[in-house]
Amino acid sequence: MRTLPDRLETSWTDNADAWTNAVRSGAIASREAGTDAAVVEAVLLGLPPAGRVLDLGCGEGWLVRALAALGAQARGVDASAPLVEAAREAGGRFDVLRYAEAAHDPMRLGGPYDAVVFNFALLGDDVVGVLRAARQRLEVGGRVVVQTVHPAAVEPPYRDGWREETFADFGTDFAPMPWYARTFGSWVRALAAAGLALADAVEPVHPETEAPLSLVLVAEAA
Repeated sequence: MRTLPDRLETSWTDNADAWTNAVRSGAIASREAGTDAAVVEAVLLGLPPAGRVLDLGCGEGWLVRALAALGAQARGVDASAPLVEAAREAGGRFDVLRYAEAAHDPMRLGGPYDAVVFNFALLGDDVVGVLRAARQRLEVGGRVVVQTVHPAAVEPPYRDGWREETFADFGTDFAPMPWYARTFGSWVRALAAAGLALADAVEPVHPETEAPLSLVLVAEAA
């Protein structure tokens, strides 16, 4: 029987086509409402001209392309070969790499980078290893940017634990995906365990409802 972390990883292969279509067709309303702009702004803040950025868990590659269009030297990696293939077809530099492989050998990430970003891409229960790998591949003064589900937007109880995403709002072609919800304090502790210190926390809200759209954590090497 597959474990929840195994199911999480394989879901990004199972859902690769559906995810690519949802992103590129504009089916994810929260992106237009502010999450895309929030992560781009957080990455660009303080980034030097032609700064080097790694998008870890890049999916179909939209963020790499957006950052490259704004002058960054951006690269993406993802564990899902079908998603990386879709990303390459749209243009840009992308490679297949599992988080466990990066944690074991951070040099496989390349770099060093001025920023490493995880955009809704830290969904498992064990994130410290890959966060530590990201820290090790930072330039001096570089930052790690994590955009994640806002803890206040998660159904109670307010505690760490596995949940299930059905993607019901995005269409009918998705297989359910397990994911691990964290409290704000849990995120801070995970960053600290990886040798990172929280420098800023941004909480974009929906322009009409003013409900939290996400949580963006910006961290620096401790």
